[in-house]
Amino acid sequence: MAAKSEAKHLQEHNEILTKCNRALGMHVSHAPLQKARAIKKATAHTAAQATKNTTFTLKNKNIITDTVCDTICKLVATHDIPVSSVQGVFGVVADCLGIAIEGDVSTRSIGRVLQEAEVAADVQMVMQYLGQFNLLKYQGFALSSDGTSHKNINYQSHHITYTSQDGKGVTRFVGIQHKVNHTSETQLQGWKDVLHDMCNTYNTCMAGEKAEVDPREVVTKVQGMLTDHAEDQKKLVRLFSDWKQTCEREVHALLWQMTKGVITAAGGMEAWEALTSREQHLRSSEALLQLKLTIGQEKFDGLTESAKESVDFFVWAGCCMHKDLNAVKGGNARMQSWWAHHSVNGPILLMNHDNTAAVLGGSSSVQARALHVSQRGAAKVLALVGAVFRHKDDKKGQQDSIWFFLEAHLGYFSPWPDTSNTHYHSNCDGACEWLVHQDLYIIYLGIVMDKKEARTHTNIEQNVFAAFHCNKTKQELVCFGAWGQCISHPYFRSVRNSSDNILDLGPLHNRLIAHIRTLIDNIELVFGALETLLRFCREFAPDGTIAQLSPGKRKLARMNSTNDANEGALGTLRVSMRHAPRMSLAHFNAHLKYKKNQTGTYMKTSLGPTAQRYLRKKACINDTAGMERKRRIAQSSGTARDQKKKEHREAAAAKLAAVVPRLTQEDIKKMRVAELDLQIRWHRQFDPQVPAAKDLKGKKAPEKRAILAAAAERLSSREVGPNTNESATMQEIKGNDTNLNVGAHLGDSDEEGDL
Repeated sequence: MAAKSEAKHLQEHNEILTKCNRALGMHVSHAPLQKARAIKKATAHTAAQATKNTTFTLKNKNIITDTVCDTICKLVATHDIPVSSVQGVFGVVADCLGIAIEGDVSTRSIGRVLQEAEVAADVQMVMQYLGQFNLLKYQGFALSSDGTSHKNINYQSHHITYTSQDGKGVTRFVGIQHKVNHTSETQLQGWKDVLHDMCNTYNTCMAGEKAEVDPREVVTKVQGMLTDHAEDQKKLVRLFSDWKQTCEREVHALLWQMTKGVITAAGGMEAWEALTSREQHLRSSEALLQLKLTIGQEKFDGLTESAKESVDFFVWAGCCMHKDLNAVKGGNARMQSWWAHHSVNGPILLMNHDNTAAVLGGSSSVQARALHVSQRGAAKVLALVGAVFRHKDDKKGQQDSIWFFLEAHLGYFSPWPDTSNTHYHSNCDGACEWLVHQDLYIIYLGIVMDKKEARTHTNIEQNVFAAFHCNKTKQELVCFGAWGQCISHPYFRSVRNSSDNILDLGPLHNRLIAHIRTLIDNIELVFGALETLLRFCREFAPDGTIAQLSPGKRKLARMNSTNDANEGALGTLRVSMRHAPRMSLAHFNAHLKYKKNQTGTYMKTSLGPTAQRYLRKKACINDTAGMERKRRIAQSSGTARDQKKKEHREAAAAKLAAVVPRLTQEDIKKMRVAELDLQIRWHRQFDPQVPAAKDLKGKKAPEKRAILAAAAERLSSREVGPNTNESATMQEIKGNDTNLNVGAHLGDSDEEGDL
């Protein structure tokens, strides 16, 4: 039994071994085939990976990928690659990396991508800085703007500035707009359009995801405005402050009462329904505005004094660079008037070619006019020198030739300051350059003359040569140089190196004025510039608004110390439009917003698929809306309107000039209201006691007769008269040819006016 059991066990074991041997044999026979299949699979996978790594796809399902869109924006906005060269750049980079490009992007598509970026920048502006849900994060912000013209078209640049959570000042570019004119009202409308368009874009893009943002809420958070010192800018600040107060009253109004009041005023429901839809809309709009203002004012009146001050808080400051600019102009005006005031012959007269010919061969009246309109002095000669040595048109003047000449004698470049372009502080720098290297410039002018066959200077070269030998012109140049070295450059450095919030610079300007007062004892002519500077630093007066602000308020209304952001944006626009004359304003705004506002990072981190789809849709709408053509048509229409207004003003001025004053009581009693108004307007030109036109509204004929009679009596007694007012006195001063247009060569003027 044991043997049988052992045999059975061995037999089973043998069967198992047989099966294993058979399986091993089959594995061995199949191994080559399996190996071949594995090799084939690995080869295919490797080939697919190699193809993937050597091909860059620009589109996915015929849509430009987000990565490519971001790259396009960086190439165009950050690295200034022309739109027409973007596809070529992709090809060059691909060749360098040894990969292939699949697909292409047209210039039209690139334009759409940039427009998507501009739409995203508007959404970003509201979401990150202006939106209601960020009002606790950023309690307020300030605005700044500036304008320029290019090819006879007005442009206005806009920026916002706020204090970030880490306490640093942040400035964001809002955009540049076309303007039909440069009036304060047009500039205010520009701000309204900008803020409303941004909020509308944001509300549509974020519909269903975020709470809507009311543009009026945004306006109520504006704490201040930085501009230059021109009177139109002062008026803009006043208009914006009024608009802010209106928006605040509207935001706090009880709007539900409007409907009942409108229907009652119309005469009941039947009378209301009988009105046309347009008439209903007009009445509703008027009633809504009045109700908002009334109820909003009631709620405002119920606030404490500190709360009222906080609600209506709005502060203005003027660009520091413009303060120095206008101080130099004021000093130059004072310097020019010194010669006539002390009966001393001024600097040599610098006449143009036509006036020179008129003086040499014209009649006495022609000669007198030529002498009257010709100018003299340091400011004039510095402009002429700039035109000779560094003309703003690089095809005119000496340009590089004078640079090479100076390098050969000095061992280094010493270019003439950009007085031809009236660059900031270029007149002071030009005066210093002349004082240091005057001998070389005189020698070079001789070389210029010797190169010509006629061996003569042109008229402008002769003026420069003569001015360089005029001691009185040299004295004025010394004054310009002294101001630049003693005041302008130290002031600029202090402004740049101090707080970036202009509201904190009151002590700096106090030290500046004290410094100038110290210099007056040694440089008498600095006094004229001081008087001007005091006017242009009026916002920093000890009893002024800025001096009374708490540190928290100053932080809330943070503004840059200069208007460089807007000046720079406008300069960039001019350069860009010279390089690409057909570039649209929308394209430029997209370019600069993406570059300055970090819009690319925002698009990648904050906008989901729904928002991205809206960007593409909105960009398509904007691209096909023909906005540039509409702007051109609006510009043309605005020019025609401005021309009609000008003709109306000229007709009114001519009518006023033809007025014969009626001074007797008998004549005044016979006048109708229209005649009374015209006579009162005539007296208002020089009589400060005549009420303003707005104060005469609603007054009846007897009251106007009394006003006219009083004005006539003051004129008859010679208390006032057409030749006793300040403007007439200034006109007499300007009649002296030594004082004509003394600031024409110092850049754009900022007319000082009370805010």
